[in-house]
Amino acid sequence: MDIVGRSDVGRVRTANEDEIVFDSEHGIAILADGMGGLAAGEVASQTAAAAVYEAVKRAGELDEGLLRAAFHDANRQVLALSRAPDAGAMGTTLVVWLDVGYGQCFVAHVGDSRAYRLRDHNLSPLTEDHSVVQQLINEGVLSKTEARVSSQRNIITRAIGLEPVVQVDLRSWVRGQGDVFLLCSDGLTDMLSETELQQLLIRCLASDGSGDLEAVADELVAAANEAGGSDNVSVLLIRPD
Repeated sequence: MDIVGRSDVGRVRTANEDEIVFDSEHGIAILADGMGGLAAGEVASQTAAAAVYEAVKRAGELDEGLLRAAFHDANRQVLALSRAPDAGAMGTTLVVWLDVGYGQCFVAHVGDSRAYRLRDHNLSPLTEDHSVVQQLINEGVLSKTEARVSSQRNIITRAIGLEPVVQVDLRSWVRGQGDVFLLCSDGLTDMLSETELQQLLIRCLASDGSGDLEAVADELVAAANEAGGSDNVSVLLIRPD
């Protein structure tokens, strides 16, 4: 299994509040995009990613209940940090890809960090943003094009560490021969449309998924920065066996 990650501060921000954790041996990839004043966002994203990673590594058997419990534990830890004396409000998005064997994987998320699957040069979203603009898209008020430039595009409706109970979206997916999975923060998807992402991936990878994932990750970050780099940009590329 190949897993490659990149995280970049971008061209506007002075600090990187994204966190990526990946482990090809255990088949896990985690991406978190923190929010909060001073260093709070960075603390939130690091805490959440570490909580999920440690829970998965400790587990004897991987299942849906374990992953949900790991998200809830991450939520408790971040919420506790935000309530400590002299601490400010903090939170983070969280998206996780987990190999569970038998040709299957889990994708779980909270917030607007995303997961995609590239199969036979077709890029498919595996998550739906927990955001105000996504609600407006679902209601037919905004198109996807309008949502990308909306002043409300960065307002999320769910995050780790904001409420005592967090609702996690989790689904299992079949991973086929040649699939490549992409996890990314909104620093990528705010800068590049899904069509642009697909075109870049098609240019860099063969239809069977073969190609240099390190180079692809570098190209994704570079493309986001060339488009403006208004936020931290993080990507994880996963190519299962």
